[in-house]
Amino acid sequence: MKNLNAIPIIFASFFRSGLKATRTRVFMLLGLAPVLLMFIVRLVDAGSAPDFFSKVMLSLYFQLLIPVLALFFGTTIVNEELDNKTLVYLTTAPVPRRAVILGKYLAASLLLLLIVGCGFLLSFLAAAANRLGQAAAWEELGVFLGTSLLALFCYSALFTLAGTFMKKSILIGLFFVFGWESVVQYFPGVTQKFTIIHWIKSLLPVQADQGGFLIFQLQPSPALESVLVLLIAGLIFLAAAVFIFERKEYILSDNA
Repeated sequence: MKNLNAIPIIFASFFRSGLKATRTRVFMLLGLAPVLLMFIVRLVDAGSAPDFFSKVMLSLYFQLLIPVLALFFGTTIVNEELDNKTLVYLTTAPVPRRAVILGKYLAASLLLLLIVGCGFLLSFLAAAANRLGQAAAWEELGVFLGTSLLALFCYSALFTLAGTFMKKSILIGLFFVFGWESVVQYFPGVTQKFTIIHWIKSLLPVQADQGGFLIFQLQPSPALESVLVLLIAGLIFLAAAVFIFERKEYILSDNA
């Protein structure tokens, strides 16, 4: 089977199975929780909805939901096969190893995009209901969704890489999200550039006095530089994941 032909077949197979998985359905419900919260705020006090979105919802999505969901989906691309002892069937089939990991990565990424994108879109529409006739509102939505896509790509590629060479990569990932990313981003100076969230926040069209805790201590980088950093970093993480997966011999045992 050719490499290019194998990727869409593996993608379609794992995307279908992913849609049926209980874990995915739970995450879908989790992704809709912020939407419910946004609609409640809208019903209670419609005037405060935009302010609530910029100060709470952006932080909830970009600092919690996106990295955590990317962590769980990314790290399971390889580790799930190890835990279920099914990796041997994938790696011994007449399919290039890179097609296996790229196909699974694309399936996981589309599932992530559906979960996060739908919830984020509904939340924004609830917050900006009074501005939907303005072009600026739709431009803002485009920036938010584009930034979400870049964030999902970079985080999921990083955690896919972690899953290729660490059995308990989810623990390291949790430390990265709630430790490194949550603390270092608020350090002044160049230090905050060593986090992914810094480059993500630099793309958000939120003023320093509007973004609350999300923007605190932010010294934004130029938008083009931020886009390039997220794209290049994601590509490097994904290429490294493919490189390791193609060469590593995995031990299918309880102590692996």
